[in-house]
Amino acid sequence: MIIAIISVVISFLLDCFFSNNIAYSITAPSIFSTIYTVICLLVLFPYFENYKKYMYLLFICALIFDIVYTGTILVNFIIFIILYFVVKKLNFWFPNNLLMANVISLIGIVIYHVMSFVILSIVKYNSYDISLLGLILSHSIIATIIYTSLLYLIINKLYSHFNIKQIK
Repeated sequence: MIIAIISVVISFLLDCFFSNNIAYSITAPSIFSTIYTVICLLVLFPYFENYKKYMYLLFICALIFDIVYTGTILVNFIIFIILYFVVKKLNFWFPNNLLMANVISLIGIVIYHVMSFVILSIVKYNSYDISLLGLILSHSIIATIIYTSLLYLIINKLYSHFNIKQIK
């Protein structure tokens, strides 16, 4: 479990670093603009046998992410729960390998951004148009694939090295 927590903390710090130090905004995204914490949670899912522990980690991340990035309480909470059910189904259907980790991460990032777009449009909070959503999604592909690949390889190596099959 410590590897999972360290991975999430590093991913959250990467979110903070890139959002504060790389010159991009919502209207002008960078190729480094992705959501590292979400990717980490998606990559970590197959390593949890105990879904209850995964849900605790997910809820804590969603709460912190809501407070730090959106200033709301339930927006990311709802999106993270939806991502949980999607990643649970995808991991049931597909094997845990590098290609599928990348596919699942890309699907997860798309779902995250689309759900954010829909929720923010419904409540009329900082709405943006569909072309900006497409721009954000297209710019996040490269960083998502790179980070997912690196994280998957590192976590897989650590779990193999310490002979950990799944978190119970």
